[in-house]
Amino acid sequence: MRALYEINRDILDCVDFETGEILDVEKLDALQMEREAKLEGVALWVKDLKAEAEAVKEEADKLTARKKALDNKIDGLKNWLLFALKGEKLSTPRCKVYQTHSQRVAVEDEEKLILWCQTLEEPEQFLRYRAPELKKDEIKKALKMDYMIPGAALEETESVVIK
Repeated sequence: MRALYEINRDILDCVDFETGEILDVEKLDALQMEREAKLEGVALWVKDLKAEAEAVKEEADKLTARKKALDNKIDGLKNWLLFALKGEKLSTPRCKVYQTHSQRVAVEDEEKLILWCQTLEEPEQFLRYRAPELKKDEIKKALKMDYMIPGAALEETESVVIK
């Protein structure tokens, strides 16, 4: 199939611009039909691409849901290992399983904590100024040094490492 600009050029050649007379009616009709077929082909291609894009989106949604289900299964199995091992280590030629302890900042009232941080001389020690966002690592350090910070506390967490 020819390019659209070629078809449009040939359509213009069928008309005498001085008189407005159509020089070849049959050729003009054939060219207009060819032009319409070309335009229809592109429109149908767009429809096909839209359908393919929707199918890809649906597949991505399915894969996202599948990943979430797998992540939940992983978390459940890790929790089961925590319960079953009761702090013991497991070492085999194929894997090592052991328990680690860490701490994280539990924010009980974020607004209250942000307001408190803003009262400090240097609030950027605990706040990031994007939307304000808490610097939990700095809050954690301060809590470890026995600072009393309203709206925050250290909480013990457990996790499983599998290698």
